[in-house]
Amino acid sequence: MAFYLDPTSGVPTYRQLINQVRHAVRYGMLRAGDRLPTAREVVAELAINPNTVLKAYRELEHEG
Repeated sequence: MAFYLDPTSGVPTYRQLINQVRHAVRYGMLRAGDRLPTAREVVAELAINPNTVLKAYRELEHEG
């Protein structure tokens, strides 16, 4: 799964990541058992703070 960020959207980066994962699940691009990219991979791809990715992943995990 590749993430993209829109710096002009006004939506926080972690929220953009969450929204993209939700979208992928909703439309069948991600299914139960599929793995998300590691935080390290997302950081390398998007050049963002690791804590941002971890915050998004923690929130997704909390939601189930």
